[in-house]
Amino acid sequence: MIFKDPTLNMVERPPGPAQEGPGHHRKFLTSPLIHILSSAFFCIVIVVIAFCLVIYLPDSQNDRTGQCFTMVHKLSPFLGLGALGLCATIPRDGAFALSVPPNSSETAYVDTAFIGFAFEQASFNEYARDNDGTINAFSTNLIDNTMSRTGGTPLIRVGGTSADYGRYVPGQDAVAIPKAEVDNYQNVGNTTIGPGYWELCQNFPNAQYIIQIPLATTNVNETVAWAKSAVEIVGIDKIQAIELGNEPDLYSPNFTEDQDGVSVTLGPPDYQGKFTNETYVRNWTTYAAAVIAGVDLPTEPIFQAFDVAAHVGADIGKTAYVLDTETCFNLGINQDNIIKTVAHHYYQNQAGSAETLATGLMTMSVTHNRLDLHKRRINWLKANRPEIPFILSEVGNSLKKTHTYEYQNRLGSALWQVDFYLYAMAIGVTRINYQQIMHAGYNLWLPVESAGMPAQVFANYYSQPFVADFIGSSGKTTMQKVEFTNAGSETNVAAYVAFEDGAPKRVAITNLHYWNATSSGIDRPSVQVGITVPDGVASVKVYHLSSPDGAGAGAESITYGGSQWTYESVGKEITGVQDDTETIDVMDGVAMVAVNSSEAVLVWL
Repeated sequence: MIFKDPTLNMVERPPGPAQEGPGHHRKFLTSPLIHILSSAFFCIVIVVIAFCLVIYLPDSQNDRTGQCFTMVHKLSPFLGLGALGLCATIPRDGAFALSVPPNSSETAYVDTAFIGFAFEQASFNEYARDNDGTINAFSTNLIDNTMSRTGGTPLIRVGGTSADYGRYVPGQDAVAIPKAEVDNYQNVGNTTIGPGYWELCQNFPNAQYIIQIPLATTNVNETVAWAKSAVEIVGIDKIQAIELGNEPDLYSPNFTEDQDGVSVTLGPPDYQGKFTNETYVRNWTTYAAAVIAGVDLPTEPIFQAFDVAAHVGADIGKTAYVLDTETCFNLGINQDNIIKTVAHHYYQNQAGSAETLATGLMTMSVTHNRLDLHKRRINWLKANRPEIPFILSEVGNSLKKTHTYEYQNRLGSALWQVDFYLYAMAIGVTRINYQQIMHAGYNLWLPVESAGMPAQVFANYYSQPFVADFIGSSGKTTMQKVEFTNAGSETNVAAYVAFEDGAPKRVAITNLHYWNATSSGIDRPSVQVGITVPDGVASVKVYHLSSPDGAGAGAESITYGGSQWTYESVGKEITGVQDDTETIDVMDGVAMVAVNSSEAVLVWL
């Protein structure tokens, strides 16, 4: 792999495919002869397996099966299969067929603002401005790079548990207390903001905001003051929604937080106790009515409701029923027609280690099954309140008070994020706001130097331009997940198609099979995907989200479409870092695309 000088080729990238210079494309002709030879190799492997089974298994099935697999492995170099081994070869180096539908079966357009952003209350200060107090151009450029690809308005949520248990202090000069750092945890129950906090919103002039206001407090006047100050300083035209409460299903009379080494209980009488569906609806509607009475708000719906916590581990099943959407609507939570969005939060699990990256984040069935728990409320809203979208307003790949970058921020986690976004999109999630906290390990970027750690772009950021390019800028994109044929029992490779005006335009393929250069011990496997394209398509362009180091790679060796983003480039795109963008000719209506293990590709039709 050849990396060019990162100070070269910095561009402000327009929407759509980057313009590559000569030599940036590699053409691959796919011919029937190649298909036949590939099939022949596969058949030879099957014949060898069958022969071994017939010869060896009658004596000792357990012992002879291993010998059979060993024989196939030894023969693999002669079959053109390298040192992949049987398990890595079938089906990962097999040929999958993917027939792109000529028309979209979906009618709902993907929101150009599908990719949203979220910042913990105190951390927003660091993301919005540099340590010298000026606008943080690094952050603004990274957001602009993503949103310029879709043409959507950046939707930024500010809040979190620290805001729900926080206080607005009109006379406070400091923007937020305490200051967020890489090496400290958000101070729940002891976070305060002053009027200058809302002025930070001016640093992202093209954005709109989801402003979270407290519900955890039993002092409704605090809630009204918080909302009133935000509306007056940010401006109602810049507020997309007002989020009343954060993770109210976790309120408890026994909720405790560590404050400067002291365990403090954040329950009654100052804070709420445990909520049921009934008490949640009663409190939520009471507080919303107080805000409406005390703040100059528009008449159309503006509140975001629920914002239920992610439940992981043994509590995962609660995701399907805690603070149930249908039940709460039937109890009258929206009797005054004030709800604009229904939101939940998502974290996949507790953060693991490099050794558990494959099982924790790179197993598609785990991710898809987790997301499927939201289908009931998504489908209920579509059927009964189609004007109210379902969003995931706070998302991270895993929970941990400290950071575990080798699990939370590597190529493997970036690929998880791509597939997570696309599958969520396919089942009807309308928007995702990805959370960032200075101390978290799953961030997209670190905006300023903090506690000795330099500002930098993290691996997870690379998911953002990929998904943005998949969505496109037409405003008329629909999408659907498309199944492979000839894939056998394959469950860790997925394909998604983006349509514009009903016609297919782009195909995303995610291969989450784990491969790591330093630990896997085999050559990198790949899947050959034969994509049947619409009539008239003569060639396709392929962007790779990958690293030669594999799943455990950090941002320094990751590229998307050959490009990188760094702090040294102030968050602007550096093109031509890696020469891996391909133009593949279509033969007999099929484009053959190779997708490596631990890689995602975006195919432009």
